[in-house]
Amino acid sequence: MARRGGVDEVDEEFLFHLNRGSDLLARGDADAARASLERALELRPKDAKVLGLLGQAFYKLGQYEDATIAWQRLVDDNPVEPAARVNLGLAFLKAKQYPEATRQLEIALDLNPEHTKAMRYLGLALLESGDASRARGWFAKAGAEQLVVRCDEILAGADPSSAAPTRTPAPEPHVEVEVEAEPAPAPEPLATPAPASLRAVSPAAAAERVEAGGAGAVAAPPGVAGVSVASAAAGANLTGYAAERAVPVARAGFAVAGGVLSVAVAGEVRVRLDGLLAVAGRIAVEAERKRFRGRPTEQAFGEGAAAVYRASGEGTLLLRTAGRRFTPLALGAEPAYLREAVVFGFEEGVTFENGRVQSSTAAELDLVLLRGSGRFLLVTAGEPVALDVAPDAPLRVPLAALVGWTGALTPRLTTLLEDGGAGDAAVELTGEGRVLVDPGAAGGPAGAAA
Repeated sequence: MARRGGVDEVDEEFLFHLNRGSDLLARGDADAARASLERALELRPKDAKVLGLLGQAFYKLGQYEDATIAWQRLVDDNPVEPAARVNLGLAFLKAKQYPEATRQLEIALDLNPEHTKAMRYLGLALLESGDASRARGWFAKAGAEQLVVRCDEILAGADPSSAAPTRTPAPEPHVEVEVEAEPAPAPEPLATPAPASLRAVSPAAAAERVEAGGAGAVAAPPGVAGVSVASAAAGANLTGYAAERAVPVARAGFAVAGGVLSVAVAGEVRVRLDGLLAVAGRIAVEAERKRFRGRPTEQAFGEGAAAVYRASGEGTLLLRTAGRRFTPLALGAEPAYLREAVVFGFEEGVTFENGRVQSSTAAELDLVLLRGSGRFLLVTAGEPVALDVAPDAPLRVPLAALVGWTGALTPRLTTLLEDGGAGDAAVELTGEGRVLVDPGAAGGPAGAAA
């Protein structure tokens, strides 16, 4: 591929369209911005900045369903980013998909309980759904007094004998509360001019873009690997360089950003310390022991670098992701049965019990049963997928690929194809439930940590 000054032309074209789309959006030309951003997305389909800006362009054009598609993709890749979920919830709200809006906004508030806009939008979604009582609570918490009064008026006129809430049209959002998308992060300016065939700005405007970024190397947006272009100046400004690379940390639970996993500690958290990078605050750790049949034992929960610790105090643990995939989840009403190696951590409200499935062969399956209320963290090689198990159709998966399951399932150790000559260790699950499987680990050694 042709290169200009050390930069692939496809990367240069991507940066050109990303910056052009951002500039056009800032100037209010959402339609032209959309076209440029769609081209940038073709070049980098998973780029977070492009998806965020493209969603804004669709939103400003009133194409709310298209905005939900763009922002849903952003949420899928950044599940613990509150702003992304707030925007997705807002797009669902404007598209009149109120249950979806409610769900996304509730998750956003789980991630950031102080997000005032999320509170207001959630109130509007609930009000449009006919639930004025719950809407009032969120409006009150957000300090939206006029909307609280509106809910009081609706509730005062409600028929107390009615079994279901009467759907009442919500107030026009822009009258009572600002309904605007969260701004997407501004893309980095182009460090070198785009090829002549791609230029849509004057040389002076292009020069202004370079100057706006400050002297020195200009980092490419996230998702653009291997792009590092230096300007003629001696080096990057340290303060700006550090500010651009600040890692957002979890205020509660777990978060992944910039190749760093952050684990918030407020009270107690069980967590592995494999890849520990830094400790912020005052945190004490103590090796956790396994629990069998409700009783603690003297057996360590994990060995060596993969040992599980009980972290207590106030602060944040920062760990390298090191090519691993981390998935934060909330425990629902059902307990979760998980392979021990994939459980990286869980909060204080989650109780655990260890178990083991043995066979006549050398294979063993170490399990952890999680119950209670709180978040937990999975570590896998790839993104887990879910497979359903029916009573008349047992499911076999490679032992190393098993993540866990919910439902009434019984595990049995066997081989993947008993009569087919495949001797890989596998687990067979019978009953009715849903199994999580890690495709990225399917070819790995049985029982290996993800």
